[in-house]
Amino acid sequence: MTLDAEELSSRLAGTRWRRIEVVDATGSTNADLVARAAVEPVDGTVRVTTDQTAGRGRHARTWTAPRGTQLAMSAAVEVGDHTEYLGWLSLLAGLAAVQGIDEALAVRPALKWPNDVLVDGKKVAGILSEYTRSPHTSRGEGGIAIIGTGLNTTMTVDQLPVPTATSLQLATGRDIPLTELAASYLRALSDLLDLWPHDVRGLAARYREDSDTIGRRVRLVLPGDDEVVGTATGVDASGRIVVDVDGRQVIAAAGDVTHLRPV
Repeated sequence: MTLDAEELSSRLAGTRWRRIEVVDATGSTNADLVARAAVEPVDGTVRVTTDQTAGRGRHARTWTAPRGTQLAMSAAVEVGDHTEYLGWLSLLAGLAAVQGIDEALAVRPALKWPNDVLVDGKKVAGILSEYTRSPHTSRGEGGIAIIGTGLNTTMTVDQLPVPTATSLQLATGRDIPLTELAASYLRALSDLLDLWPHDVRGLAARYREDSDTIGRRVRLVLPGDDEVVGTATGVDASGRIVVDVDGRQVIAAAGDVTHLRPV
């Protein structure tokens, strides 16, 4: 199925997304909006493609997929001075992906902290949020967040980048309604951003419901390759993971999590 720009814009009427851009191909939807934030207002802009040729993940990792097998979406949001809550933006995108996939395909994914969306324990989507300064905000110079989400839509088994990945088509056995999926995700993201940053307690409660990490025994590799093993007990007001390590709380804003089997 194809992505219908006119229908997508119609479905997103009334949300915070005022400018919807659907492009045949681009290097990176995130990089496009980061670059444009330096020269023009981008708040409320969404850029969408099914062919992202130079996508990026966390830690400068590459994220690529064969043409037409992915749905890459980036959304620009003014964040003002709320930099202490920026960690929540990736978590909100994860919640929006869960809701969007559930609405479009009747499959409820789970979330792996900080930015993986899982179906049956395999990664079907990843998220990268970036922060940049822009002279073109409603208050002059200010902060802009670019929230990027990439969903594996129609990859075959042979096209998957790693054995721990999957695609929505593989997971559901169905054709993927791209326009409906994109609209459901972006509408959910708009609604969740209405709660940010003033209701992080409520957002944390919603995140716990969809998290596959909280309550699990995990290995957390911190920046600098320090490693801890313990039980993930929650996320704090800044969206950081909290891990109980033999009675000692370890709180991390960044890191790689591996889910471990129960002892």
